[in-house]
Amino acid sequence: MSLVLNRIIVIFIGIVAGFVCRKLKVLNEESTSVISNVVVKIILPFYLFSAILNSGTSVDSKGVAVALGLSFAMFLISGIVAAVFAFAVRSPESDRGVYMFETMCGNVTYIGIPVCAAVLGGSASFYASILNIPYNLLCFSLGIFLLSGKMPLKRIINPAFLSGALAALLYVLRVPVPSVILDGCSFVGQATSPCAMLIIGSVLASVPFREIFTEWRAIPYVIIRLVGLGALMAFLLSFLDVDPILKGVLILMASMPAATNSTMLCSIYGGNRELSAKLIFLSTALSAITIPLWASIYFC
Repeated sequence: MSLVLNRIIVIFIGIVAGFVCRKLKVLNEESTSVISNVVVKIILPFYLFSAILNSGTSVDSKGVAVALGLSFAMFLISGIVAAVFAFAVRSPESDRGVYMFETMCGNVTYIGIPVCAAVLGGSASFYASILNIPYNLLCFSLGIFLLSGKMPLKRIINPAFLSGALAALLYVLRVPVPSVILDGCSFVGQATSPCAMLIIGSVLASVPFREIFTEWRAIPYVIIRLVGLGALMAFLLSFLDVDPILKGVLILMASMPAATNSTMLCSIYGGNRELSAKLIFLSTALSAITIPLWASIYFC
């Protein structure tokens, strides 16, 4: 499945670039934090606004409501699994939020949307984009709480959350937004993924290489993130009579590797950045095996 491999290779090229920049002292601790702030507070809100409103309208209102409801349910189930996992592996209190965040939130945007489109075709891109609405709302509210351990309004009511909430409202109400506005937001937002990769690479460069593979809890984490959640969603959805493409999207999205924005959020709101970068690195690398397996075994 060349599309999956292409996406993963692109991610690793970005991570390597950040790693090299840190080793060459082009990036340091201060500049990495500055980039994180710029992305989370400026660039990412533009991206979220354009991504949600560019979802399309190929499904009727009932289909949209069903997709949104099942998407929220998927993240609720993932959140329960995340809490059980963090308790079961007895993760240190300082790492618990990172494990829970990365279990609940996968890479449903950069890898998830194109993979769903390639594997399932039809309205898969639309359903995958709809799923990103609850993902972004939860990521920048509950996600920040998990990483920081606090939920003050000044952290939850942040630019990314406000942008996503506004876009979701405009989308549901079918309020037209001029294409030039969406194009401008998309243009700025395209810097999100490259900057996120640079940050992850920079953080990894500050960690001794041998320590990347010494986190034993990462092994059961990767199994749950790439296999367990997808299998659980497949089982639960087998009892529901919904669009087969929507089912496929939910299963694939539940099987994506760790969300790449967590390292940025750890830099801004607290949390173990090094652990976050390790989980992203390991789960993304192994997803080159598991995603094609999901596609070939379940959907072919």
